[in-house]
Amino acid sequence: MRIIIFKRPSWRNIVLWGILLFVLVAYRENATSVFSGKLKPIYSATVQTQSIGLTFDISWGEKTAEPILDILKQEGVHATFFLSSPWADKHQPLVQRIVLEGHEIGSHGNRHIDLNTLGALEIENEITTSQQVLERITGHSIRLIRTPNGAYNNKVIATAHKLGYRVIQWSVDSLDWKRPGPGAVINNVLNGIQPGHGAKPGDIILFHASDSAPDTVQALPTVIKRLKDKGYSLIPVGKLLAESSNTWPPESNLKEEPIAPAN
Repeated sequence: MRIIIFKRPSWRNIVLWGILLFVLVAYRENATSVFSGKLKPIYSATVQTQSIGLTFDISWGEKTAEPILDILKQEGVHATFFLSSPWADKHQPLVQRIVLEGHEIGSHGNRHIDLNTLGALEIENEITTSQQVLERITGHSIRLIRTPNGAYNNKVIATAHKLGYRVIQWSVDSLDWKRPGPGAVINNVLNGIQPGHGAKPGDIILFHASDSAPDTVQALPTVIKRLKDKGYSLIPVGKLLAESSNTWPPESNLKEEPIAPAN
């Protein structure tokens, strides 16, 4: 018969385990996510409708936004515009036109920098600074954000969620900012950058209305017509989320109460 002798753990090990337990308790919500890597933005939604989210990012320029608004008005389509606050502050009449014509406004941050390079307090300052500017101009509550360059990590998602935001990415990328030509932009949306991955219900399409994407103006009417011909409806992201039963990836389905970010 073997006799198993359990050794008493050393005081050093007890202290280390105590510290780890304290950290897990103090930051239990965010710690779980950090260790499991399960904080994600929303790329698409599960819907029982034929709806697709249409989005435009704007961070600079004034030549592209107005023609895009003209096209959307002519087609009777509404979208979400993610605006950087310095651009919005500089182009207030244009922002007010976006709102008056029934489009949704989301935040594209303050400075156009990767938020995942910042500490939690800096991230919070970037988000709240942009929010104050956008809400002052639009008179609407801002609760959707697309981070600059789509950059994120657990800290970015948790901080945004703490502030009441949903972080929005995209599942269909037009790559219009690369200026590939209108035909390529149309193909990227309708058929996908990889064949067979074109826009379908629940997807979120990324366009830019900055002057860096002049091809969008020429491509957009064809994209809208082809998607309408398939029976799809192009709508703002907020409306798409209201129609959805859940979002993708599963890690983007954060619980209702805010998650406390790590400092």
